Amino acid sequence: MFVYDQLGIETNAKALHEAFRWSPQYVNHFAVKATPTPEILRIIYDTGMGFDCSSRGELMMVDQTEVGGHGIFYSSNNTPDRDYQLASGLGAIINVDKLPYVEQVAQALGGLPTSMAIRYNPGAIKQGNDIIGDPQQSKFGDTEEHVLDALQAMRRGGVERLGLHTMVVSNEKEPDSFAETAKMMRELADKASTLFGLEISFINVGGGLGINYSPEEDPVDVAAVGQAIESELGHLGVPILTENGRFITGPNGYLLTRVTHGIIESHAPYLQIDTSINNMARLATVTAAYHHINILGRDGDLTRPMHVVGSMCANTDKMFKDRSLPASIQPGDLMVIHDAGAHSRANSHNYNFRLRAGEVIVRPNGQHQLIRRHETEEHLFATTKGL
Repeated sequence: MFVYDQLGIETNAKALHEAFRWSPQYVNHFAVKATPTPEILRIIYDTGMGFDCSSRGELMMVDQTEVGGHGIFYSSNNTPDRDYQLASGLGAIINVDKLPYVEQVAQALGGLPTSMAIRYNPGAIKQGNDIIGDPQQSKFGDTEEHVLDALQAMRRGGVERLGLHTMVVSNEKEPDSFAETAKMMRELADKASTLFGLEISFINVGGGLGINYSPEEDPVDVAAVGQAIESELGHLGVPILTENGRFITGPNGYLLTRVTHGIIESHAPYLQIDTSINNMARLATVTAAYHHINILGRDGDLTRPMHVVGSMCANTDKMFKDRSLPASIQPGDLMVIHDAGAHSRANSHNYNFRLRAGEVIVRPNGQHQLIRRHETEEHLFATTKGL
């Protein structure tokens, strides 16, 4: 079961807004892909945030949950016409990924919208980090030359508010890195103005604010990040947008699971639990992934290294390797996996017909509410039943 702390979500949202209070009309468009759960989106909407969508399904969720009032930023790639049409119908800012998509949007909509943006990939100019990788190897965004060409095409097509967007870091905590991104975007905006007379109306510097997955790490200084971006973009006087998701929900979500058979000895000690890596897929896909673990009632007990495994028929189902955990662990003990509030339930899957976990929200008054049911076998069979 995934459990979320509403007060923690609201507290982080407030801190982010405070860090960018210098920007006119600042909006953080929460990345729906991080935690696509309607009740979580409602809580985030009530803090004043908009939503960053990158698929048709995410657009539909925002629409059906009725949380689009603070703005939608649609940043997609390899996009079909009907998705651009849906985004336009919802009043979203369409952020194209490549130069040729400008013409596609014009054809799909019968003309260009009044506000539009394009995603910039700096290539060798700005390095990413271990999670997001090297921008030169990324499929996202376009070159400086193409971005400037796209801005001109947008203006010729009637776009009144031209925007720039980038996303080059993930789970980053160093203010200097965000300052570098902001500087890069300022220089690109300056070129658009000086070379082509195109004034940029808004700049989306992306997301990427990190969290401390280990209790030994220092948390990100979000105020310092805001100041770093202000130092490069504050004087422009245009709205600055962001798309942080992990920072809002990541540290405010937990995966709760029970120990099943306890510690089983073979070539190594294996602690067996009642979930599998299908509910924490980022542990298999992100090399540097780490999540703190507590075994309730075992704090202070002597520890030993062990692997934590589920029951999936795949050797990748080692959720945690060589983790020092209490040697006294017994079947039935409750394990709490921390910082599971982003990219965890969202990335879960059904390989081996394993079931995805439900979700619960804990309200500020301590009461809790089920906000997503556990999957059942009936859910798995629904798409083929009767065929």
